[in-house]
Amino acid sequence: MSADEITHDIFEGDFPPENYGTNLDEVETIVQRAVDDLFFDKDGILLGAVNARTMKPYRNADVKDRIDGVGTFVEHAKIPRSVKAIRANYENSIQVSGVFLGALCAKAGATGGMASRDPAAGIVAAIATLWANAALIQYPLGGGGKGWLPKPYGGIHEVENMHECSVDQYCDITLGLHSYYQVFASEREKRQIEEIIVSFADWWYEHDFACVYQGEAIWYKLLPDHSMATSFFLYLFALANSWCPSRRFQHGFEIWQERLDTLRAADEAIWICMNGLPLDCMTRLVDLRPEYIDFWRAIAEHHAQFVVASVEKQPGMNRMYEIEGLAANYLMAANQIIPHSGYDTIAVKYLHRVSDRKQFYHLRRGLHLKDLDPRKCGDDCRDMFSCEIHVHWLSAYWKLRKNGALPE
Repeated sequence: MSADEITHDIFEGDFPPENYGTNLDEVETIVQRAVDDLFFDKDGILLGAVNARTMKPYRNADVKDRIDGVGTFVEHAKIPRSVKAIRANYENSIQVSGVFLGALCAKAGATGGMASRDPAAGIVAAIATLWANAALIQYPLGGGGKGWLPKPYGGIHEVENMHECSVDQYCDITLGLHSYYQVFASEREKRQIEEIIVSFADWWYEHDFACVYQGEAIWYKLLPDHSMATSFFLYLFALANSWCPSRRFQHGFEIWQERLDTLRAADEAIWICMNGLPLDCMTRLVDLRPEYIDFWRAIAEHHAQFVVASVEKQPGMNRMYEIEGLAANYLMAANQIIPHSGYDTIAVKYLHRVSDRKQFYHLRRGLHLKDLDPRKCGDDCRDMFSCEIHVHWLSAYWKLRKNGALPE
């Protein structure tokens, strides 16, 4: 594509269809089928995205203009060069697996049935395999080990030399595992999930809340306005301490209590996940640390308004990405912690807006390539068909069904 071209829907096959349906129930059927048919890999973990031209995982042969990842977001990332051009396959796998777990748990709450337990258990098993494989890796400079959860660019069995991780992936999978724990887990599964999440807290504490991100060191404690990190670490250490009370985990919570100002540092919407994930974490903190409930609700109110602004005003990065499905799901978290706020009504409106295939691309269709960061314009990124939007859409739908906010 030349610089004066515009992003557009490039898929020419039969499924998924150009339009997913004329009402939310029809759309849900297609969204669920898309997740099942397009995004699961052979080991049971979800792919973060597929190539919209083929609706299959990216191959290096598909990425003709970013050979070996040169010119991509991960050009300098600490991962093998062989996976850099196809990083979209697994970049967000851990995140979308966590969100889908939440969707399946919400579906069980809405339907009163257990049909979604088996697919949810399969995802938990895949994440447990990734976690166990990663625990075996010990790097000489301190990386790896139990509790490390790398972005699995080569799949859940090929984690060596995959040094990259990030707070958002830890946050989404912790939320998903916690939901499974509350809804579906057997006693054996509960002990396993406790061990996994407690190890997350140990790992971050021992590494002083630092990791490798896109080839650079990121030290979350020193970031002045990273509301996602602050909210996640408060949640993580409150949860770990509820299962395994210790001075370490209480101290981990206190470290982030000293940084509460970061939760309100931003006075405008910049990126929807930076506002949305704090909402998810606040819903858990209300139960885990109820003595601070007024504060958690105030933070939720602060971020909920920015989720709405992300859609309605499209500031910052929100202009470039399809975010309505994500926003609907995040607003259901706001609705949970701030009931009768009207956020469920807004979530319904946003779900209705997402019914065409073109709205499930990572980057919006209709963007001029000349206006984009060149790293977004390559064959590896420009036409990513997003699992993330699908699973957030499903999660919002089933939460709305559970709350009785959709007509029968």
